[in-house]
Amino acid sequence: MTRNIGRFIPTAAIATWAISCFCFFQFCYPYHFFYKEQNQLFLWSADWLRTYFDDGAGWLARMGGEFLTQFYYYLFAGATILTVVLTVLAVVVYLAVKWLSSRRYVALVVALVVATVEAVFHLHYRFPLSGTLSLLGWALVVLLGVRAFRTVRGNRIALLGGMAVAVVVAAWLFGAPRLGKLAGPEWYAERQIAVDCEYHFGNWNKVERLVEQDPERTPEMKFFYYLVQAQRGKLPEKLLTLDRPELGTFYSIGPETPMFTIKSMNELYWALGDMTYTERAAMMAHVFSENNRNIRMVKRLAECSIVSGDSAAARKYLGILEKTFALRQWAKDAPTAEKYKQKQQFNNRKDTLSLGDNAHNIMMQLLDSNPDNKVALDYILCSNLLLKDVQSFKRDYDRYLTSRGRSLSNTLYQEALCIWLAASHADEALWRQYISRQDVLQRFAEYNEQRGNPCFKGTYWYYFDKATKPKVQ
Repeated sequence: MTRNIGRFIPTAAIATWAISCFCFFQFCYPYHFFYKEQNQLFLWSADWLRTYFDDGAGWLARMGGEFLTQFYYYLFAGATILTVVLTVLAVVVYLAVKWLSSRRYVALVVALVVATVEAVFHLHYRFPLSGTLSLLGWALVVLLGVRAFRTVRGNRIALLGGMAVAVVVAAWLFGAPRLGKLAGPEWYAERQIAVDCEYHFGNWNKVERLVEQDPERTPEMKFFYYLVQAQRGKLPEKLLTLDRPELGTFYSIGPETPMFTIKSMNELYWALGDMTYTERAAMMAHVFSENNRNIRMVKRLAECSIVSGDSAAARKYLGILEKTFALRQWAKDAPTAEKYKQKQQFNNRKDTLSLGDNAHNIMMQLLDSNPDNKVALDYILCSNLLLKDVQSFKRDYDRYLTSRGRSLSNTLYQEALCIWLAASHADEALWRQYISRQDVLQRFAEYNEQRGNPCFKGTYWYYFDKATKPKVQ
């Protein structure tokens, strides 16, 4: 009876391991899958499949890995696919070692160690599924070789020759097994990717919640947080709620720019409405992706072409996406989508030939083309304020608001105007023209009596006196 029960222990152990693996990746570490899916491209076409043959040894592992990775797009798919592959690997290794040693528990330990080490490799966001498929392919070759050697009773020399041929074929199909990084979970990257992905999926409430509840929020997380606030018309209201705000308007894409920043900048230009710089940023992110394949950037390039009215380019990018599984239907529906028609009214109609990606100039061109571009207006004004450049803030405020008979009464802008008015020794009439909030005037008087008092933290006056302004990169 005990012996019969012992026969099921390896099965139970591997099943328990598989359930634990799935639960960890699905509920504790899910966003790495979305990042991997977005940063590769697989097309179901003969020409595309042929490129894997052209790449040489290991083509089958790469093809299989990228084919399966595209399904990470779907909820629960990433953890399911990875768990199944790792479980099959564990079973194959278990059978191979068991047939070699005839010791069940030794085989079980080896199988679980191999599967666990391979799972640890997948904690890194750049480790591909093809690496595990390559190892699985070699494990199958070893398993078949062991099985053949134990069962075939004929010419062993012929058997060894057959195994040599199998090794050569396996090297061609699977390539050399790829080693990853033996390290713990990348929680820092997972948190950043979580905010990035939820923003991409349009779950803006979740972006807010993730950032506001994180005590160690990263600059990249804050970047997306403020993108959400700007598109909701709340950027001035929320600008100083987080320490060291990150708007992204002081970045320039260059050789030393972090990869995550390169792949995020297109979101800023897209929100502002400048298709030229959105396209440039998306193209650079695509180029810097592994093997120059990035499905998310191809989608963004298609969107840029639709909004810009470049039908030839749009057909090219949409034709690519129609050969995918996840975005096939989106590619068919996108040309007539209402949101892209609405986006066209914010196009930059000025001369877009520029020597650099100075965000201030870009936003001025956008506002000169369409003064109702609220996102660009708030970004240009808030960027000036973060730099403590009250003079430029006042100039842009007058250019896009005062000169058009408009004004804004939100607290942040009113507080900044108080600084300019006080510094320029403005008369009472000018104060009345710009400051419509009596509560702001009263609080400004209180602040001047106790400048730098932490009780005023959250006001622009306190920021102006105490905070360190961001560096322009």
